[in-house]
Amino acid sequence: MLHDSPRSSRLHSDTMTRLAADYRVYALDTPGYGASAPLDVEQPTITVLAAALGRTLEAMGLASAPLYATHTSAKIALEYAANFGNPPRLILDGLSIPVGTPDVAFIETYMRPFRLDDAGGYLASEWTRMRDMLRWFPWFTQTPLARMPVAEQSDAWIADYVVDFLSAGARYSSAYAAAMYYDPMPALRAVRCPTVVAARTDDVLLSSLERVPAGDNDALTVVRLPADGEAWLAWLARMFADAPHLGEQPAATAAAAVYVDLPHGQVLVRRAGRGSQRPLLILDAPTTLHAWAWQDALGGRPVLIPELPGCGDSDPLPAPSIDAAADALGAMLEQLGLGSVDVLGLGFATPLAAAFAARHADQVGRVVLDGCFALDDRDRHDVAAALCPEIGFDRAGGHLHRIWHMLRDAEAQWPWFDGSPAAQRALAPLLAASALHPSLLAILKQPERYGDIARAAVELPTTARYPVFASPALILDHADDPAYRAAHQIAALLPDAHVARRFANIADTCAVVCAFLDDAATHRVETSRVGEYAI
Repeated sequence: MLHDSPRSSRLHSDTMTRLAADYRVYALDTPGYGASAPLDVEQPTITVLAAALGRTLEAMGLASAPLYATHTSAKIALEYAANFGNPPRLILDGLSIPVGTPDVAFIETYMRPFRLDDAGGYLASEWTRMRDMLRWFPWFTQTPLARMPVAEQSDAWIADYVVDFLSAGARYSSAYAAAMYYDPMPALRAVRCPTVVAARTDDVLLSSLERVPAGDNDALTVVRLPADGEAWLAWLARMFADAPHLGEQPAATAAAAVYVDLPHGQVLVRRAGRGSQRPLLILDAPTTLHAWAWQDALGGRPVLIPELPGCGDSDPLPAPSIDAAADALGAMLEQLGLGSVDVLGLGFATPLAAAFAARHADQVGRVVLDGCFALDDRDRHDVAAALCPEIGFDRAGGHLHRIWHMLRDAEAQWPWFDGSPAAQRALAPLLAASALHPSLLAILKQPERYGDIARAAVELPTTARYPVFASPALILDHADDPAYRAAHQIAALLPDAHVARRFANIADTCAVVCAFLDDAATHRVETSRVGEYAI
């Protein structure tokens, strides 16, 4: 199943669940949308996207599966079937067949660039554009005649839509614009696999069915569908009735982004770097904001960055705890076929890094803890409650700004909701929109559960927050930053630990960390004295 623009495979989640009783269903993200990386082409054409689809289906062992596509992806799938592949059945649900040549001025206006800005103003601008896209066609013509005759969508639907819209971001127009420039008529006349061109009566593309050249190509069938969703689903299930049995598809454990199946659900793991060193598992909570900053500083060193359970695209644990999360990490590494890794724990994920090293010592080489925090036991429940609040949906878009400023505040003070002078941070803040935007998306995807692991870490009593582990450890410390107050105490408890200065910038600290990770010698520290690590 392929999606329209600017959506992602999330569009098909409910349909997949319904069809899964009888079929194994895959939904793919178009390059640049959802969780799929963009192609290395500034403005891909439908032909380029169709070729990429063919390579993807071959790699996944799905070239012989029936193919369903809607709106933008209908053109990608049609071009693929006509020139690159031969699916047993092609189902095009909503295919735009324009009259005349493309209107370049219209397309350029409709596809106004999506530009991030460090002040966050883009959130208001794009929220308004998104809402207008759901009311008028084209969205920039706010007149009664341009108002689409459709019911207003629910809060849940809009919340899901905006995740896809903001996920596409600057790539919002790539496939969308390509589809507007694409003429499907040559491919409609050339396609040879059984092809159904359909539309529901409430689809703005219904009139295009009149232009399908079914009389010129026996492979084409035109179907007009009722607006009723249940009737549509029953029809779709019948379209797949003669789907072939393909067997198991190849695993993709070496991919840059991998969904790992665990007992509680899936965890999304992203990979970067191609160096020969032992992989570095970077743990960050409540989002991966600082993990990616560390990855950038580490250069080519191989790293794994999971979205922890409950955050982004990783399923939440049924009963979140640090021990359960540590065990999930252990199972994740087993599924990925990795022996041992080094571990870098950041901020509220430092207790998780310590627990993982303690519970799964055979999977851990060296450990770096960046941000060992201290909390009075009397305050831990209150801090946990305020740390990662549930972000309720707001039809005016206010929830986007709540997340944006919570992320920015966390860069300026610790914890983010403490505005006192004692809470002011000494580290260089990460305030670029390019860094904050992915974290905003991760919270939007699971606004109730994104803070599960960070809250679990804070809830732990002081005596249980950092379990003792045997692996060689480097504890980073910044005396003037409130997020590092437990650094020396934690180092003193460990049998093989050393403390190093945490510089204000990650780039300046990276050399210290790499020297430690690459040094085969162990570094002991006396419990009465913790020295500086010498490069």
